[in-house]
Amino acid sequence: MKPLVVAASDMADGFRLAGIPVLELEDESRIDEVIQRIREREDVAIVLVDERFMGPFEEAFERAGWPMVASYPSELVKREQSYIDELTMRYLGQKIHVEGESEGEGS
Repeated sequence: MKPLVVAASDMADGFRLAGIPVLELEDESRIDEVIQRIREREDVAIVLVDERFMGPFEEAFERAGWPMVASYPSELVKREQSYIDELTMRYLGQKIHVEGESEGEGS
């Protein structure tokens, strides 16, 4: 089973250099097409998606339970807190504080 990345063209080459297959997606207009192409593959275990497009991918694969879908941060998304803080709030319902970490550190 393989990973697969859904990325904009400016990020795609980096993933390809790492040996990871990539489907390019620049905007929301081709999301359904990319999701269908992933469904047609039986060798994909995890799909790593630009966070801008995460919603439709979560919805498409949550009922199937396979492949697993995760996001990576996008420089195009403005945020008030760090990406890791947003993820822990979303999935755990609370921020995780690390001893010695000062407020605003890591942003």
